[in-house]
Amino acid sequence: MAEALTTATKLLVVREIQEDEAGATLCFQQGAHGRLAVGDPNYGSHLQLARRSQERRHPVGVGFGEAHAVTDLIRADNDVPKELWDEDADRALVLFEGHDGVFRVKTEHPEYARIRALIAEALQQKARVWFIAHKPDLVLLDVLKAGGSGAMSAR
Repeated sequence: MAEALTTATKLLVVREIQEDEAGATLCFQQGAHGRLAVGDPNYGSHLQLARRSQERRHPVGVGFGEAHAVTDLIRADNDVPKELWDEDADRALVLFEGHDGVFRVKTEHPEYARIRALIAEALQQKARVWFIAHKPDLVLLDVLKAGGSGAMSAR
């Protein structure tokens, strides 16, 4: 399960929500869009989280399935990285100032280099980042710079 989330979940900011009888289409600032189906058991909580993202202009973690279907919406956290180090050849470890636990960035993540570089830069600047993590193992799925719109990513 963690592997599927690692490759499919991105931090995005909801720009617009278009509701109809079958569900809601989410349009993101980054240009993508996704569809929430009204029959999904998490429809209500996902729609509420999407509205909060739109209102506050904060990112949420979005998992996509086939045909732009939104399979998951995850609340994003933000914090300042406190430490970053390589545990071994397979992962780097991250401590945040206000979060308990040791977060992991796996080298097999398709955006490992970008995520690690962004965390290293934020650590050096004592800057806040947005992040989503798979729980309970605290594997980081995506990270973005905080500030401005909260959605600018280092690429």
